Amino acid sequence: MWKIPYVRVILLLFVVFCLAGLPACSGSKVAAKPVKVVSGPDAALISQGEDEVKAKLGQPTVISKTTEGHVLWTYRPPWKILPNDKGTLYVEFNDGKAIKIFKKD
Repeated sequence: MWKIPYVRVILLLFVVFCLAGLPACSGSKVAAKPVKVVSGPDAALISQGEDEVKAKLGQPTVISKTTEGHVLWTYRPPWKILPNDKGTLYVEFNDGKAIKIFKKD
């Protein structure tokens, strides 16, 4: 009869199950939700100037520049407990006119 210690067999089975489980975990990634283009009253701000947008939405939380050289205003909701992008409104400007308004949900 074979004299293989049970510890080695158990260790070998553990390693096999761990290696088999790694590819299964990598397939469970959730796809990111697409960006929602705003419709309704905020969509009327497209092609408006910075002053009109500021009068409608107020002072932006963050002002930054995109890789294309456009100005991006970010409006984060004041009631956020956890820091994420949900409910954040973005307004993109080119030459002082709003060209894109979108919201992350």
